[in-house]
Amino acid sequence: MRQFARILALSLLLLLLTVFTAQGLGVSFSYFLPRNGIFSHPVPPLSVRDVGIDIGNYLGIAGSLSLYSIRGMGIKDSGGEPIDTGGSLVGPFLSVLGSITGKIRVPVNNWEIEAGGGIFGCYNIDPPLVTGTLDRYLAAATPADSYEAVSSSVSSAGRWAWGWVFGGKATYFVMGQLGIAVGANYYLGGGDLNMSGSYDAYDAGIQVLDNEPLPINLQNARLDYSGLEIVLGVEIAL
Repeated sequence: MRQFARILALSLLLLLLTVFTAQGLGVSFSYFLPRNGIFSHPVPPLSVRDVGIDIGNYLGIAGSLSLYSIRGMGIKDSGGEPIDTGGSLVGPFLSVLGSITGKIRVPVNNWEIEAGGGIFGCYNIDPPLVTGTLDRYLAAATPADSYEAVSSSVSSAGRWAWGWVFGGKATYFVMGQLGIAVGANYYLGGGDLNMSGSYDAYDAGIQVLDNEPLPINLQNARLDYSGLEIVLGVEIAL
């Protein structure tokens, strides 16, 4: 019930942002391909983007907001390098993703070409760990001490993530200010997971590790909120 109420409230916020805009708006279908993750999509399958103001004919500032259903994401170490866990380690979960970007716009006849970059932030709603992936990773994390089976009891408390976003877009105006847009953005960021817990390991049916703490790289691991977003939409320049 609480999850439904959150989705309803966020959906209403998206609709309000569609109505109340200053200079322009965009409603689009957008899909996210996380690095070492699983193809994800918005909920509902709409997002509001490029809500903002123009600064002259060639510059602008825009904001976007989406509610994504993230099916799975990977993790990275404290230095930013991806950790190969053999599959997504976090998910599925809902993510409220917003960004603010500066943009450069070049009009060419009925076309408008944009490039931009800025920052993004997100709040992830109760992201769970994929215990099966985690157990398989722990069983083979150290080749010299691989185990037949692992049973872990691990939790994470991280909810927020942020980073940089950059990309481009091409819009073809088919009728006055009504245009069809195709674009892509790349997100490069992450957030602390604050993983804690322990695991037991078994070999040949015999328990060889009891209540073993997580490896340091997992204790310091961060959610890898990086990946490519594809955008297809309709825009109205006001």
